Amino acid sequence: MLLCALAAIQAGCGVGGETVAGGGIGGTGVTAASVGAVSGIGSVIVNGITYDTTAAKVFVGNTSRGSGDAAVIQNLSVGMVVRVEGRLADDGSASADRVFFSNNLRGAAESISDLDSFTKQAVILGQTVLMDDRTVFRNVDAASIAVGMVLEVSGREDESGRIFATYVNKVADSLPPGGLVEIKGVVRNLVPPLNTFKIGGLTVDYSTSDLSGLPQNAPESSQLLRVKGRLEAADLLVAERLDLEEDFGSGVFDLVEFEGLITRAGAPGEFDMGPYTVRVDQETAYNNLTPQDLNQGTLVIVRGTLTDRNILADEIFLSEKIKMESDVNSIDLDENSLVLSGLESATILTTATTRINGIAQGLDDIRPGDHARVLGRRTAGAEILASMIVVTPSSDPVELAGTVDSVSEPLIVILGIGVNTSGIPSDGFRGAGGKTVSPGEFFGVVKPGDMVAIQGALQDGTVNWMEIILESAR
Repeated sequence: MLLCALAAIQAGCGVGGETVAGGGIGGTGVTAASVGAVSGIGSVIVNGITYDTTAAKVFVGNTSRGSGDAAVIQNLSVGMVVRVEGRLADDGSASADRVFFSNNLRGAAESISDLDSFTKQAVILGQTVLMDDRTVFRNVDAASIAVGMVLEVSGREDESGRIFATYVNKVADSLPPGGLVEIKGVVRNLVPPLNTFKIGGLTVDYSTSDLSGLPQNAPESSQLLRVKGRLEAADLLVAERLDLEEDFGSGVFDLVEFEGLITRAGAPGEFDMGPYTVRVDQETAYNNLTPQDLNQGTLVIVRGTLTDRNILADEIFLSEKIKMESDVNSIDLDENSLVLSGLESATILTTATTRINGIAQGLDDIRPGDHARVLGRRTAGAEILASMIVVTPSSDPVELAGTVDSVSEPLIVILGIGVNTSGIPSDGFRGAGGKTVSPGEFFGVVKPGDMVAIQGALQDGTVNWMEIILESAR
């Protein structure tokens, strides 16, 4: 897929020769910027692509921290949301020229609460921060976080401004009197005569602030800014400096990738991810999802071309890989769980952050016989957690997609659910790239840890499996 995307981009954009992108990337190849949570360090893995960082410059808060693999290891961490600027080669390899990390906020925890056994909530600088099994903790663990601790948070924001933390670092046990705090956010409720604006519920007073980092030497509505200053009250920050922030820096790249939550959906042919509008057309490829999965709150990776704050999507991926779809067999409100017909070996757990929509707005609205499409993830303890459940009237389609546990032809176990593939037609086996293969060829390459999707239809409570697909790694 990467090679195909590169070929298409180069054919359409005439890439080749000297290209300056992102403020200084030169040379040959496709210039790219990838924004997402780091999933591996050594090189840097972001959005499923491994970037060689041998010569990469590392910036933290726009301050240079050195270059090369050593600077990456010393200054970056799994879980941090970063921007990688670099180059994608024709052979599918990728190299980073620069890596930027900029936290969402740094401040003292005002409150801590447990929403359920998987989810913890903190309020920091008036912002709601959600932590769960996807959060990477540094210098502290989830159970030890306490009110007053100074925490640095990196993550993704939803439509209401809640931060889903992918990285939390304890900076100190307490904030000293007059200690500096910082926050990144969109300017709302700007009142120039009072020199104030709001980020969420926090009022920012910029009357004595250094504004030299702003294009017009003044904040503007809807700008994404970084604010550094001191708290005068729990909901009032007196800014010392304001700086302009952009997820994609200059934005001058042949290709961008953006991992984030859909913050607005429903308009034909487009949806929003924070300040960016993603537009789709007949050429957009949907990898491991369908257009019906593009709901508010779905975590996706979008690859495409950026113009201003519009991304024309070439490909869209689900960031979390588990998909399960069938009629609902049973619901357990005490355990906040449900089981799907034909997939009874797996219990699906819901959490405080699970989105439920369609004909149901909560778990208690779901009834046996309703049809549910579940997007989610698997924890280190092998629990299946639903991030999104779309409930519709009863229907036949069944889907199971996730990592393979074990293989013994014709049996395959996915997410703890055993599937006998002997009833799948011989032309229903598809290898990487969607190519039709024989059952023997399929089982000759599939192995534990691979991503596989199986589709079928529900008949009298039993699944008639019709197609099995080895999904491309991402």
